Amino acid sequence: MTQGPYYVTGTSQLTSGNLNYDNLTGTKIKVKGYVYAGATGTTPVPGAKVEVWQADDTGNYHPNSNGAASSYSKDQLSLRGYVVADDKGYYEYTTIYPGEYTGRTRHIHTNTTASGFKGVITQLIIPSKSGDKMLASQDNIAQSLPAYNQVSFTTVDGVPTTTFNYRLAAN
Repeated sequence: MTQGPYYVTGTSQLTSGNLNYDNLTGTKIKVKGYVYAGATGTTPVPGAKVEVWQADDTGNYHPNSNGAASSYSKDQLSLRGYVVADDKGYYEYTTIYPGEYTGRTRHIHTNTTASGFKGVITQLIIPSKSGDKMLASQDNIAQSLPAYNQVSFTTVDGVPTTTFNYRLAAN
């Protein structure tokens, strides 16, 4: 998977894992999981960096462009940043339910990297809402991803929460 047209390099580490640091409108969600070495999912990768970027609840990116974070003012950057996996490979962040936009179902972009491993760039495909114009089954990019990228949510402490685990291959 490619980083896509809206990837911004050099974003900041999220404070308390909050991707919605600008308090944009939308339904709060939580994404959590582990970063593991190899396909077995038993060896954690401490210190793995999970970069995240997504559209707001109306389907707009902030900025609606790519490049280096240093090319934008602070008020132009929203819903972008990264978390670092702990010593057990665990990560989590909160954000808002992403909006859809023309030609795409709802999704969250991620780029997971760690020293000594090949990075994984992918998208988490978010369940559609009633009235959505495009379902995952109609989105060619969503259909090109493994089925487990279509996440589902369970409410935990009042917050819709999903788990997504990454598996990094050694260099």
